[in-house]
Amino acid sequence: MTSDSDFDKIFNTLPGEQTQAPPLRPRSQLRAEKKGASGGWGKRIFAGIALAVLVLSGTGVWLLWNEYGTRIIDYFAQEEIANFEGGGAEPTIEIVVNPGDIGEAVARNLAEAGVTASFEAVYEILLQDATITFQPGTYRLLTGMSADSAIAALRDPNNRVQIEILITEGVTLQRALDIIAEKASLSPDSLTEAVAEPSLYGVDPPNGSLEGYLFPATYTFEPGATAGDIVARMVDEMKARLQAAEVPQEQWHETLTTAALLQREARFEEDFYKVSRVIANRLDITMPLQFDSTVTYWTGEYGSAGTSDADRADGENPFNTYVYTGLPPGPISLPGELAIDAALNPVEGEWLYFVSVDLRTGETVFSETYAQHLRAVEQWLSWCRESEENGAYC
Repeated sequence: MTSDSDFDKIFNTLPGEQTQAPPLRPRSQLRAEKKGASGGWGKRIFAGIALAVLVLSGTGVWLLWNEYGTRIIDYFAQEEIANFEGGGAEPTIEIVVNPGDIGEAVARNLAEAGVTASFEAVYEILLQDATITFQPGTYRLLTGMSADSAIAALRDPNNRVQIEILITEGVTLQRALDIIAEKASLSPDSLTEAVAEPSLYGVDPPNGSLEGYLFPATYTFEPGATAGDIVARMVDEMKARLQAAEVPQEQWHETLTTAALLQREARFEEDFYKVSRVIANRLDITMPLQFDSTVTYWTGEYGSAGTSDADRADGENPFNTYVYTGLPPGPISLPGELAIDAALNPVEGEWLYFVSVDLRTGETVFSETYAQHLRAVEQWLSWCRESEENGAYC
């Protein structure tokens, strides 16, 4: 006759109960939640018959049943685990791993989506290896994958689905919104609405515009990111850069306005700091900045290096630094880290003028006097006249 120790050995080592991997729950507990769902009836009937036999066999066997009956039924209720073979096939399915999801949730999602044949196929592997973890995100997997293949695919960063958005330094807010709309498949109206109220993002520009407040960089977002999510991320990045540079919040707008001018006017790193000095020197003596870039920001004529007499005389353009002294009402582009640093740290110098004398290379001449500047302007005009190719830049 089988001893108690033999029964302990048999029923204390049921399949699926050999490895403890908190916080995963034992398969027996999960199976109890699914009782009556489907399958395994033959084994359950057999267990019922076994119960009847034990009851009819007498009191001693009944006591034995009291000790081991539940585990006997559980043992006979074990079902063969369904599992696909191979790495799967089209169509693809997107699986979302949410922050805080444990293996049980991941295994269930894979089975319910049709990626794997069963919850148990994946869960059994996770029970046996507690080191397997998953990074939150959205992943593109195939249909009909084996449990091993599905787990490996979920741990492969190449299968992660993300939206990548590149915003380059010097683009305008509107251009950035156009790029975001295209890359994130969002409506332009939703982005226009998202930037309409700067206070939602913890900033308060005097001119009420988020121009200049989105930091230009490469960003990745999960599928389903809203216009507000994306704008908030970019504004937060700009705020973090300003805070890292120890710019007081009350100086954010002035700093970004200056940095945006530098972003549009300078090409080489050294020139950023020189143009910053020109701005500071002109502001110190209340001399108009006279930047064509501020005029074209309002007119939208970004393709030309120069401006017309009429545009420079237009007093209805609040960004016209030929008419109005001081900085424009706000940034004219999205400045990057170099421009922000140059705005805060202009190099020493007496320059009041500068002009690009080769628009192809970006070579720029800085001058202290107006006479020097006129000679530099003539150098630029001469370059424009050298060829039709050069003239196309002017």
